[in-house]
Amino acid sequence: MTFKKMIKKSVTALVLSLLFVPLSRYISPSTVIEGKQIYLAYLPISFMIALVFIYGRVAIIPLLIASIVAYSFCLKISWFALLVFVFCLILTISLCSMMARYNLGARWRHGLADKGIGVRIFWLGFSAPFIIKLMMYISGYYIHFPARIAAYFGDNSLIFMVVDFQSLVAASLIFTPLFYYPLRMLLNPNYARAFWLRCVMRDFVGPRRYYTYTWVFCLITMLWVLCSSWGILQVSGYLVPIIFVLFTLGIRHFGPRLMGLMWAASAWLLLTYNDGFLYGVNNEFALSFILSVFITFNVCMVYMTTVLKKNEWMKRIYRSQALTDPLTQLPNIRALEHHVQCYPKGTLCCLRMSNLEFLSRHYGIMMRIECKRIITWQLKPFLQQGEQVFQLPGSELLIFLHGQDTADRLGHIVDTLNSKQVKWHNTMLEIEYSASYSVIDNDLIELHRTLGQLSYLSEQACATKRVLSLDTRIEDVSDQTTERVLILQKIKRALNDEQSFVLYAQPILDEKGKGYHEILTRLSLDGKIITPDNFIPIITEFNLSTRFDMLIMQKLVRFLQQHPETIQQPRFSVNLMPLTLMQKDVAQKIVSLFNEFKVPTHSVIIEVTEEQAFSESEISMQNIMLLRESGFKIAIDDFGTGYANYERLKRLQADIIKIDGCFIKDITSDSLDPLIVKSICDMAHAKQLSVVAEFVETEEQRALLHKLGVQFMQGYLIGKPVPLNTVHTF
Repeated sequence: MTFKKMIKKSVTALVLSLLFVPLSRYISPSTVIEGKQIYLAYLPISFMIALVFIYGRVAIIPLLIASIVAYSFCLKISWFALLVFVFCLILTISLCSMMARYNLGARWRHGLADKGIGVRIFWLGFSAPFIIKLMMYISGYYIHFPARIAAYFGDNSLIFMVVDFQSLVAASLIFTPLFYYPLRMLLNPNYARAFWLRCVMRDFVGPRRYYTYTWVFCLITMLWVLCSSWGILQVSGYLVPIIFVLFTLGIRHFGPRLMGLMWAASAWLLLTYNDGFLYGVNNEFALSFILSVFITFNVCMVYMTTVLKKNEWMKRIYRSQALTDPLTQLPNIRALEHHVQCYPKGTLCCLRMSNLEFLSRHYGIMMRIECKRIITWQLKPFLQQGEQVFQLPGSELLIFLHGQDTADRLGHIVDTLNSKQVKWHNTMLEIEYSASYSVIDNDLIELHRTLGQLSYLSEQACATKRVLSLDTRIEDVSDQTTERVLILQKIKRALNDEQSFVLYAQPILDEKGKGYHEILTRLSLDGKIITPDNFIPIITEFNLSTRFDMLIMQKLVRFLQQHPETIQQPRFSVNLMPLTLMQKDVAQKIVSLFNEFKVPTHSVIIEVTEEQAFSESEISMQNIMLLRESGFKIAIDDFGTGYANYERLKRLQADIIKIDGCFIKDITSDSLDPLIVKSICDMAHAKQLSVVAEFVETEEQRALLHKLGVQFMQGYLIGKPVPLNTVHTF
């Protein structure tokens, strides 16, 4: 510290001391015990400690000078007695401050609500008052003081001494914030602004403000009641504990600084205007108990607010770590979910470094991590407020953009990155970039699906190092989009418009011409019909199966509601894809859908693949079991193609077996196929299962299948798929 700066601080401290030492003594709350005035909190001690916290050792001499001047007018005692009294105060505070600095280090005066609370409480909250009072009593033993102040120097009763000591402890522990924070705001406008924004305004805006206004109203009401002269014993006897409950409730809401300041102001009002607060208990023993309660509650409150503050701080750290990739230190997918909630409308871009995987095999994994950091740094100049880069595993990064001309901006970003090189250990690496993008909203389930689709699309864009769109509007798709991507975009558009999916029905009949229909789906877009073999694999690959299956189920249920039948037998069968059955609660949703439209569940057969029927997936098996218990019949589709064996067939829980067409198409010419079909039929009949044969196209096949024991048949010989609205049940 320069000499000029020290002089400036000393002068400022002297001016403040000359003003606040007499003022603090004047506003110190007091009462009368045994006909003698006694302070309930001697506030000059509070001011002196606060000034030492602000200026450190620079404040000692100004405090010494100001105290001599102020007390020479107030006390009117001999100069020797005056100097002894002032030195009892200032010397003790100086020594205890030195001990606190010795234990906490040079920054012992900083972060009063954070570290070193216990050390400061011990030395300045308890040790300093004890030493001050001890030195005053020793002085009173050797020096004669006037009768009006002699009680403070030992000429008193034991209980007077206890209350007198407690008044100093209360002043140092409770009321130091009453001077410290206002003085810092007065001396530093920036601190006042920061205190207002961080400690006050944060509790008066947003959802917190309702609690804050209610709490402040209750506090003001309680202070008004307790500080008024009601002359009612119930006020002092029963309402006083409420003030402690109120501050206990406020500890979790307000920060330690604001809480300490409000508690100091409230305690000062209670002790100053104590006619109602101390009504009926204004004796030395009651005062001693009340001051003990105030001191104890203050210590507990300080520690509780500090613990809660540290807890909130740890929560923020854990939350930040949960939203950050530990290797690249970039925001992760969870951070993207939070970001999308804040910015519900935007464009999500997947930036792919096509050769990064190959380079990382040669240069190591740290090269990939460092490259992603460098690329993120290169992207920052292109980003606007609210736009951010997110980490994806592998060779991709996600960029969240909003605003206009996203496609042009992303194209410019990709072109710029392709023209740059990345430096790694004095080696210049040329990384190849491509990207894909899609408009998103705050639907998190759809967001996760979109991520997989964007990853696939960005991989397709690698060949041209260009940008491809996953937008649902065909006119926005760039010329480089492949046929597979076009179909994906059509499917996404169709899922938002159920009229694009047209339901067909193909009959499944027995020898008498009785049976039901299997529901088949065609995709109709732009006047063209797309068959399932073109769009079902894409639906499966991009995890759209649940949306697709539920959409088909809804259309069928509406049809059944509009065309009711009284027959107690199945009318239609519907396929559910494997991924659909692996979704939790999907069976319950299907059952609820039928209940909502008042359609009987026995009218529909649920077809599942052999893979799902014998799956080890607990969720799949639970869904199948719930559907069967709810009245649906279960059919095993494509039976015999890989997962079936006699042991599994023995424990199969189903109603219908559909023999795969690979055993049917050559059954009249291959001698092995009839044996396989006959074996399946015998086992199925033993378990009372119905058997359906697929791909029946000739009379010879039908005759042989009937002979082998097949009850129902499906194929072009039986009937071709026709639109659902033209179907009549059997």
